[in-house]
Amino acid sequence: MVDVVGYSVEDNADIETSIINAAKKHFKEGNYNAALKLYLGLLKTSASSKLYLDVGICFYKKADFDSAIEYLNLSSQLDITNSLAFSYLGNCYFRKLDANKAIENWTIARSISPKDEFVCLNLAIAYFAKNMVYESILYYDKYLKYAQNKETNQYKSIQKNINELFRNANDLSITAQNHESRNEKNIAITYYLQAVRKYPIINDYSLALANLYNESKNYADALYYYELASRNNNDNKTICFKMAQCFEAVNDYRMAYCFYNRYLKHIISVQDEYLLMLRKISNIKKLIDSSAIDITLELAKKHYENNEYYEALTEYENLIILNPEAKLDYIDEINKLKSFINSEDIITKNYLEKGNKLLIKGEIKGANKYFTEVMHLANPKSDEYKIAKSKLVNVK
Repeated sequence: MVDVVGYSVEDNADIETSIINAAKKHFKEGNYNAALKLYLGLLKTSASSKLYLDVGICFYKKADFDSAIEYLNLSSQLDITNSLAFSYLGNCYFRKLDANKAIENWTIARSISPKDEFVCLNLAIAYFAKNMVYESILYYDKYLKYAQNKETNQYKSIQKNINELFRNANDLSITAQNHESRNEKNIAITYYLQAVRKYPIINDYSLALANLYNESKNYADALYYYELASRNNNDNKTICFKMAQCFEAVNDYRMAYCFYNRYLKHIISVQDEYLLMLRKISNIKKLIDSSAIDITLELAKKHYENNEYYEALTEYENLIILNPEAKLDYIDEINKLKSFINSEDIITKNYLEKGNKLLIKGEIKGANKYFTEVMHLANPKSDEYKIAKSKLVNVK
């Protein structure tokens, strides 16, 4: 019989369990050095994502962020679905004043576990610090949606501020629409601008502003707000075409070529228009600089490093449009960025599929669980939400 920190055990499995329990006890009591010693001892004979995570968190609690990062990275490498490892990596980098790496790791954590309220709140705060208002408001909204305790002072304060921003933006938008209806376009632009600055995640505000700028031939500003309006649907037929036209107007033939190509697939069944567009695209291609692919890759990487994931996704998709043979080289980056941007969408589709399979097998309770999760994650106006709701009704 071996006595380990007060625990009597008979075999190796019991020894390991006892050590882990003792380490957890030390950790809970704030004795991080004692917990760390036990965890590191276990690593001499075995290793797992969970064990590396525990070591990393101990180092984090001791404010040894470099060591924490080393072990948290080992944890995430052994289990790429370990959202807690990525969450703590984000914490470490933020404490090291590296906001970009913090946001990257928190975003990975959220792509695995979208309902993590604390990661959403961290992202909102970090993006606000970077003056990236769209992303900051977006994640404050998600925090308000997923927070378990909605009675805390923090929650109520954030909710009050976000609701006030939304109400102000909505009032400004209504005023803008009134001026637009009277053909007072410059005044309308002023009010739409204020609305977008207060609450940029409402696509209608940005789209209205982009259209007004486009009509006045201010193509550079039109492009900025078309991009903002398309963030929830970067394959919108009308916006793709308008952006292509604007890029062509400012002689940005690389982007014009890419967006006309995006538009092309929407008109494949309209033969005359499709053939005309093919000719236009062919002519524009001749105007593209030979360095376009290199420039596109450089921009994609730069946007990624700066946590500008919408822009990064656009440029990686542009790479494939410019050079279709490179699809296999960049498809992983594209899929990763899509998981960053559309975490809920990807997971809801997966949950719908799992729910349907269980429903076919007659496992109603299991199916109900997945359909309920879909309704929590999905936009109430989305097809996924409506399908999940109908399935729930059918399995009652």
